[in-house]
Amino acid sequence: LVLAGAVGRGQGTLGSRWRAIVAGRTPTPWRVPLATLAAIALVAGPVIALMGHYHVLGTDRTGNDVLVQALKSVRTAFVIGTLATLATVPVALGLGVLAGYFKGWVDEAVQYLYTVLSAVPNVLLIAACVLMVQVFIDTHAELFDTGLERADLKLALLCVILGLTGWATLCRLVRAETLKLRDLEFMQAAEAFGVPHGRTMLRHVVPNVMHLVLITTVLNFSDLILYEAVLTYVGVGVDPSVNSFGGMINLARNEMSGEPLVWWSFVAAFGFMVALVLAANLFADGVRDAFDPRARAFRSHRAARTVA
Repeated sequence: LVLAGAVGRGQGTLGSRWRAIVAGRTPTPWRVPLATLAAIALVAGPVIALMGHYHVLGTDRTGNDVLVQALKSVRTAFVIGTLATLATVPVALGLGVLAGYFKGWVDEAVQYLYTVLSAVPNVLLIAACVLMVQVFIDTHAELFDTGLERADLKLALLCVILGLTGWATLCRLVRAETLKLRDLEFMQAAEAFGVPHGRTMLRHVVPNVMHLVLITTVLNFSDLILYEAVLTYVGVGVDPSVNSFGGMINLARNEMSGEPLVWWSFVAAFGFMVALVLAANLFADGVRDAFDPRARAFRSHRAARTVA
Protein backbone atom coordinates (compact mmCIF):
# COMPACT_ATOMS: atom_id res chain seq x y z
CA LEU A 1 0.00 0.00 0.00
CA VAL A 2 2.85 2.38 0.84
CA LEU A 3 4.48 1.60 -2.51
CA ALA A 4 1.23 2.14 -4.40
CA GLY A 5 0.79 5.48 -2.68
CA ALA A 6 4.33 6.59 -3.47
CA VAL A 7 4.44 5.41 -7.09
CA GLY A 8 1.37 7.13 -8.46
CA ARG A 9 1.05 10.15 -6.20
CA GLY A 10 -1.41 12.55 -7.77
CA GLN A 11 -2.39 10.05 -10.49
CA GLY A 12 -5.74 8.59 -9.47
CA THR A 13 -6.97 6.57 -6.55
CA LEU A 14 -4.92 4.12 -4.52
CA GLY A 15 -6.72 1.20 -6.16
CA SER A 16 -5.92 2.42 -9.67
CA ARG A 17 -2.25 2.87 -8.75
CA TRP A 18 -2.10 -0.65 -7.37
CA ARG A 19 -3.75 -2.04 -10.52
CA ALA A 20 -1.17 -0.18 -12.61
CA ILE A 21 1.64 -1.85 -10.63
CA VAL A 22 0.08 -5.31 -11.05
CA ALA A 23 -0.49 -4.73 -14.79
CA GLY A 24 3.09 -3.48 -15.28
CA ARG A 25 2.09 -0.01 -16.51
CA THR A 26 4.35 1.96 -14.15
CA PRO A 27 7.55 3.72 -15.29
CA THR A 28 9.55 1.48 -12.94
CA PRO A 29 8.87 -2.29 -13.25
CA TRP A 30 7.75 -2.94 -9.66
CA ARG A 31 5.72 -6.04 -10.49
CA VAL A 32 8.61 -8.50 -10.77
CA PRO A 33 10.42 -7.58 -7.51
CA LEU A 34 7.12 -7.50 -5.62
CA ALA A 35 6.14 -10.94 -6.93
CA THR A 36 9.59 -12.26 -6.05
CA LEU A 37 9.44 -10.91 -2.51
CA ALA A 38 5.95 -12.34 -2.05
CA ALA A 39 7.05 -15.78 -3.25
CA ILE A 40 10.10 -15.72 -0.97
CA ALA A 41 7.98 -14.67 2.00
CA LEU A 42 5.43 -17.42 1.38
CA VAL A 43 7.96 -20.20 0.87
CA ALA A 44 11.00 -19.23 2.93
CA GLY A 45 9.17 -18.67 6.21
CA PRO A 46 7.73 -22.18 6.65
CA VAL A 47 10.88 -23.81 5.27
CA ILE A 48 13.19 -21.96 7.68
CA ALA A 49 10.89 -22.83 10.58
CA LEU A 50 10.96 -26.54 9.67
CA MET A 51 14.68 -26.80 8.86
CA GLY A 52 15.62 -26.75 12.54
CA HIS A 53 13.63 -29.93 13.20
CA TYR A 54 13.27 -31.80 9.89
CA HIS A 55 15.09 -32.52 6.64
CA VAL A 56 12.53 -30.76 4.45
CA LEU A 57 13.65 -32.38 1.19
CA GLY A 58 15.23 -35.44 2.77
CA THR A 59 18.87 -36.54 2.74
CA ASP A 60 21.09 -38.39 0.31
CA ARG A 61 22.70 -41.74 1.09
CA THR A 62 25.55 -40.13 2.99
CA GLY A 63 23.16 -38.18 5.23
CA ASN A 64 23.65 -34.71 3.70
CA ASP A 65 20.61 -32.45 3.68
CA VAL A 66 19.32 -32.11 0.12
CA LEU A 67 17.79 -28.67 0.67
CA VAL A 68 21.08 -27.28 1.99
CA GLN A 69 22.93 -28.72 -1.01
CA ALA A 70 20.38 -27.16 -3.38
CA LEU A 71 20.71 -23.74 -1.73
CA LYS A 72 24.51 -23.95 -1.93
CA SER A 73 24.17 -24.89 -5.59
CA VAL A 74 22.10 -21.74 -6.15
CA ARG A 75 24.91 -19.75 -4.54
CA THR A 76 27.47 -21.40 -6.84
CA ALA A 77 25.32 -20.61 -9.89
CA PHE A 78 25.08 -16.95 -8.85
CA VAL A 79 28.85 -16.75 -8.33
CA ILE A 80 29.56 -18.27 -11.73
CA GLY A 81 27.01 -16.09 -13.50
CA THR A 82 28.28 -12.89 -11.89
CA LEU A 83 32.01 -13.52 -12.32
CA ALA A 84 31.61 -14.79 -15.89
CA THR A 85 29.61 -11.67 -16.76
CA LEU A 86 32.31 -9.46 -15.26
CA ALA A 87 34.84 -11.25 -17.47
CA THR A 88 32.67 -10.96 -20.59
CA VAL A 89 31.59 -7.32 -20.50
CA PRO A 90 35.01 -5.56 -20.70
CA VAL A 91 36.15 -7.66 -23.67
CA ALA A 92 32.89 -7.46 -25.60
CA LEU A 93 32.31 -3.77 -24.88
CA GLY A 94 35.88 -2.74 -25.65
CA LEU A 95 36.23 -4.67 -28.90
CA GLY A 96 32.72 -3.80 -30.08
CA VAL A 97 33.18 -0.06 -29.52
CA LEU A 98 36.62 -0.07 -31.15
CA ALA A 99 35.34 -1.98 -34.19
CA GLY A 100 32.32 0.26 -34.70
CA TYR A 101 34.13 3.52 -34.04
CA PHE A 102 37.35 3.13 -36.05
CA LYS A 103 35.98 0.82 -38.78
CA GLY A 104 38.57 -0.20 -41.39
CA TRP A 105 41.15 -2.84 -40.45
CA VAL A 106 40.18 -2.67 -36.77
CA ASP A 107 36.62 -3.63 -37.63
CA GLU A 108 37.80 -6.43 -39.92
CA ALA A 109 40.13 -7.83 -37.25
CA VAL A 110 37.42 -7.86 -34.59
CA GLN A 111 34.92 -9.44 -37.00
CA TYR A 112 37.47 -12.13 -37.81
CA LEU A 113 37.99 -12.85 -34.11
CA TYR A 114 34.34 -13.31 -33.21
CA THR A 115 33.58 -15.17 -36.45
CA VAL A 116 36.27 -17.73 -35.66
CA LEU A 117 35.10 -17.95 -32.05
CA SER A 118 31.48 -18.45 -33.12
CA ALA A 119 32.48 -21.22 -35.55
CA VAL A 120 33.58 -23.49 -32.67
CA PRO A 121 30.80 -25.11 -30.59
CA ASN A 122 30.72 -23.26 -27.30
CA VAL A 123 30.44 -26.27 -25.00
CA LEU A 124 33.33 -28.08 -26.69
CA LEU A 125 35.55 -24.99 -26.55
CA ILE A 126 34.78 -24.41 -22.86
CA ALA A 127 35.30 -28.09 -22.04
CA ALA A 128 38.68 -28.13 -23.81
CA CYS A 129 39.86 -25.02 -21.95
CA VAL A 130 38.66 -26.38 -18.60
CA LEU A 131 40.41 -29.71 -19.25
CA MET A 132 43.70 -27.92 -19.93
CA VAL A 133 43.32 -25.98 -16.68
CA GLN A 134 42.44 -29.16 -14.81
CA VAL A 135 45.54 -30.94 -16.15
CA PHE A 136 47.72 -28.02 -15.04
CA ILE A 137 46.20 -28.04 -11.54
CA ASP A 138 46.57 -31.83 -11.22
CA THR A 139 50.22 -31.79 -12.31
CA HIS A 140 51.13 -28.90 -9.98
CA ALA A 141 49.48 -30.03 -6.77
CA GLU A 142 52.38 -28.63 -4.74
CA LEU A 143 51.18 -25.09 -5.47
CA PHE A 144 48.11 -25.55 -3.25
CA ASP A 145 48.23 -25.95 0.51
CA THR A 146 44.64 -27.14 0.86
CA GLY A 147 41.91 -28.61 -1.29
CA LEU A 148 39.84 -25.47 -0.70
CA GLU A 149 42.42 -23.32 -2.51
CA ARG A 150 42.38 -25.73 -5.42
CA ALA A 151 38.58 -25.70 -5.59
CA ASP A 152 38.45 -21.89 -5.44
CA LEU A 153 41.03 -21.54 -8.21
CA LYS A 154 39.19 -24.02 -10.40
CA LEU A 155 35.92 -22.13 -9.86
CA ALA A 156 37.55 -18.77 -10.66
CA LEU A 157 39.21 -20.11 -13.81
CA LEU A 158 35.93 -21.66 -14.95
CA CYS A 159 34.28 -18.23 -14.63
CA VAL A 160 37.11 -16.61 -16.61
CA ILE A 161 36.87 -19.26 -19.33
CA LEU A 162 33.09 -18.87 -19.58
CA GLY A 163 33.53 -15.10 -19.84
CA LEU A 164 36.33 -15.11 -22.41
CA THR A 165 34.55 -17.59 -24.67
CA GLY A 166 31.12 -15.98 -24.57
CA TRP A 167 31.73 -12.40 -25.67
CA ALA A 168 31.03 -12.81 -29.40
CA THR A 169 27.27 -12.14 -29.34
CA LEU A 170 27.52 -9.03 -27.17
CA CYS A 171 30.47 -7.72 -29.19
CA ARG A 172 28.49 -8.07 -32.42
CA LEU A 173 25.55 -6.12 -30.97
CA VAL A 174 27.77 -3.36 -29.54
CA ARG A 175 29.62 -3.03 -32.85
CA ALA A 176 26.36 -2.63 -34.79
CA GLU A 177 25.05 -0.02 -32.35
CA THR A 178 28.35 1.88 -32.44
CA LEU A 179 28.29 1.94 -36.24
CA LYS A 180 24.85 3.54 -36.06
CA LEU A 181 25.96 6.09 -33.46
CA ARG A 182 29.10 6.95 -35.44
CA ASP A 183 27.05 8.66 -38.17
CA LEU A 184 24.89 10.78 -35.86
CA GLU A 185 25.29 14.55 -35.68
CA PHE A 186 26.61 14.79 -32.12
CA MET A 187 29.43 12.36 -32.98
CA GLN A 188 30.35 14.35 -36.06
CA ALA A 189 30.28 17.55 -34.00
CA ALA A 190 32.64 16.04 -31.42
CA GLU A 191 35.03 15.02 -34.19
CA ALA A 192 34.82 18.49 -35.79
CA PHE A 193 35.71 20.15 -32.46
CA GLY A 194 38.77 17.93 -32.15
CA VAL A 195 37.63 15.91 -29.15
CA PRO A 196 40.05 12.98 -28.63
CA HIS A 197 38.82 9.59 -29.76
CA GLY A 198 39.13 8.05 -26.31
CA ARG A 199 37.08 10.80 -24.70
CA THR A 200 34.45 10.56 -27.43
CA MET A 201 34.08 6.81 -26.94
CA LEU A 202 33.88 7.06 -23.15
CA ARG A 203 31.54 10.07 -22.99
CA HIS A 204 29.28 9.51 -26.00
CA VAL A 205 29.47 5.92 -27.27
CA VAL A 206 29.70 3.76 -24.14
CA PRO A 207 26.71 5.36 -22.31
CA ASN A 208 24.55 4.92 -25.41
CA VAL A 209 25.28 1.19 -25.74
CA MET A 210 24.96 0.27 -22.06
CA HIS A 211 21.29 -0.67 -22.43
CA LEU A 212 22.35 -3.36 -24.90
CA VAL A 213 25.07 -4.56 -22.54
CA LEU A 214 22.66 -4.79 -19.61
CA ILE A 215 19.92 -6.57 -21.55
CA THR A 216 22.29 -9.08 -23.17
CA THR A 217 24.18 -9.95 -20.00
CA VAL A 218 20.96 -10.58 -18.09
CA LEU A 219 19.63 -12.75 -20.93
CA ASN A 220 22.89 -14.76 -20.98
CA PHE A 221 22.81 -15.39 -17.22
CA SER A 222 20.58 -18.45 -17.61
CA ASP A 223 22.91 -19.84 -20.29
CA LEU A 224 25.83 -19.63 -17.86
CA ILE A 225 23.85 -21.60 -15.27
CA LEU A 226 23.14 -24.35 -17.81
CA TYR A 227 26.77 -24.41 -18.97
CA GLU A 228 27.91 -24.98 -15.39
CA ALA A 229 25.42 -27.80 -14.90
CA VAL A 230 26.40 -29.58 -18.13
CA LEU A 231 30.15 -29.20 -17.59
CA THR A 232 30.03 -30.36 -13.97
CA TYR A 233 27.80 -33.28 -14.90
CA VAL A 234 30.41 -34.58 -17.38
CA GLY A 235 33.23 -33.98 -14.90
CA VAL A 236 34.92 -30.85 -16.27
CA GLY A 237 33.14 -28.16 -14.27
CA VAL A 238 33.62 -27.06 -10.69
CA ASP A 239 35.52 -29.14 -8.13
CA PRO A 240 33.53 -32.09 -6.68
CA SER A 241 33.88 -30.54 -3.22
CA VAL A 242 31.83 -27.51 -4.36
CA ASN A 243 28.06 -27.91 -4.35
CA SER A 244 26.57 -27.33 -7.80
CA PHE A 245 23.56 -28.39 -9.84
CA GLY A 246 25.65 -30.56 -12.16
CA GLY A 247 27.29 -32.30 -9.22
CA MET A 248 23.95 -32.91 -7.52
CA ILE A 249 22.43 -34.38 -10.68
CA ASN A 250 25.47 -36.59 -11.22
CA LEU A 251 25.35 -37.95 -7.66
CA ALA A 252 21.57 -38.38 -7.89
CA ARG A 253 22.02 -40.44 -11.07
CA ASN A 254 24.26 -42.85 -9.17
CA GLU A 255 21.82 -43.03 -6.25
CA MET A 256 18.88 -43.75 -8.55
CA SER A 257 20.66 -46.76 -10.05
CA GLY A 258 20.71 -48.71 -6.77
CA GLU A 259 18.43 -49.85 -3.99
CA PRO A 260 16.72 -48.19 -2.23
CA LEU A 261 15.77 -45.74 -4.95
CA VAL A 262 16.76 -42.21 -3.83
CA TRP A 263 14.95 -39.96 -6.31
CA TRP A 264 14.39 -36.77 -4.30
CA SER A 265 17.96 -35.50 -4.76
CA PHE A 266 17.48 -35.43 -8.53
CA VAL A 267 14.06 -33.79 -8.26
CA ALA A 268 15.40 -31.11 -5.88
CA ALA A 269 18.41 -30.30 -8.08
CA PHE A 270 16.36 -30.21 -11.26
CA GLY A 271 13.55 -28.22 -9.65
CA PHE A 272 15.83 -25.57 -8.16
CA MET A 273 17.76 -25.23 -11.42
CA VAL A 274 14.57 -24.82 -13.46
CA ALA A 275 13.23 -22.28 -10.96
CA LEU A 276 16.47 -20.28 -11.07
CA VAL A 277 16.63 -20.29 -14.88
CA LEU A 278 12.95 -19.32 -15.09
CA ALA A 279 13.47 -16.49 -12.61
CA ALA A 280 16.49 -15.26 -14.59
CA ASN A 281 14.47 -15.27 -17.82
CA LEU A 282 11.57 -13.39 -16.22
CA PHE A 283 14.01 -10.85 -14.80
CA ALA A 284 15.58 -10.50 -18.25
CA ASP A 285 12.16 -9.78 -19.74
CA GLY A 286 11.61 -7.09 -17.12
CA VAL A 287 15.01 -5.53 -17.82
CA ARG A 288 14.32 -5.55 -21.55
CA ASP A 289 10.95 -3.87 -21.05
CA ALA A 290 12.56 -1.23 -18.83
CA PHE A 291 15.60 -0.36 -20.97
CA ASP A 292 14.76 -1.28 -24.57
CA PRO A 293 12.99 1.66 -26.30
CA ARG A 294 11.39 -0.62 -28.89
CA ALA A 295 9.98 -2.91 -26.19
CA ARG A 296 8.59 0.09 -24.31
CA ALA A 297 6.98 1.44 -27.49
CA PHE A 298 5.44 -1.95 -28.28
CA ARG A 299 4.14 -2.28 -24.71
CA SER A 300 2.60 1.21 -24.81
CA HIS A 301 0.98 0.50 -28.18
CA ARG A 302 -0.43 -2.79 -26.91
CA ALA A 303 -1.77 -1.14 -23.75
CA ALA A 304 -3.43 1.60 -25.85
CA ARG A 305 -5.10 -1.01 -28.06
CA THR A 306 -6.30 -2.91 -24.98
CA VAL A 307 -7.86 0.24 -23.52
CA ALA A 308 -9.46 1.09 -26.85
